[in-house]
Amino acid sequence: MNILITGVTKGIGYFLAKEFLKRGDKVFGVGRTFESLKEIEKEYKNFIPLNYDVSNIENIDKIFKEIESENENIDILINNAGIGFLGEFEKISWEDNKKIIDLNINSLVYLTHRYINDKKIKGGIINISSTGAFQVGGPYFSIYYASKSFVSSFTNGLSEELREKKFRVMGVYPGPTKTNFVGMKESENFYIMDAKDVAIIIVKDYFKGKEVCIPGIFNKFLVCFGKIIPRSLELKILKKIQLKKL
Repeated sequence: MNILITGVTKGIGYFLAKEFLKRGDKVFGVGRTFESLKEIEKEYKNFIPLNYDVSNIENIDKIFKEIESENENIDILINNAGIGFLGEFEKISWEDNKKIIDLNINSLVYLTHRYINDKKIKGGIINISSTGAFQVGGPYFSIYYASKSFVSSFTNGLSEELREKKFRVMGVYPGPTKTNFVGMKESENFYIMDAKDVAIIIVKDYFKGKEVCIPGIFNKFLVCFGKIIPRSLELKILKKIQLKKL
């Protein structure tokens, strides 16, 4: 199989690439850090590095042109690249807020649209969202949470829309994960999962035919718990969690 993954140079995307590569699949890995891409390429002959920033829509067109030049088709698109900025909304610059929207929403949608049209409705999509998508909002992380809620809604709608055409769409909702993502690098709480473990679960769940993947028992509990507690209480809890990261 041929897999296109965005954000492969670190975190969940890095370990997703490795899981597919170990299976013998060919991975077209997109990332902004050239040196990190070359390191993966040295280790795996079936890794094709694509050094692009997908927050720039024009680069997405270039990615598909490169894949076409290889005379290859993509079997699974994994929209993994994402960004977030922690802090008071009015103190985060418009430029940084726009970066979140451009990468987490605009680029994901455009990649998906390009892929579906190129594939003529054959293949699969994995969209990496967050457990934050199930929550009522994210104080001090408001644009990030909102972007992941968009990804969840978009993924659910697309999954049903394409079901009869045998096009697989799975939404992934990781909780706190040990990565370089904002506020997580130094965290040591018991419920924080390793990115490698999250990636293993994602791959297994996809091939089990699941449409919703929530890695980890604790994260599944949090999603269920969030559905029954009052909105005001949930917001206060989330506010307290984010303030600890500031």
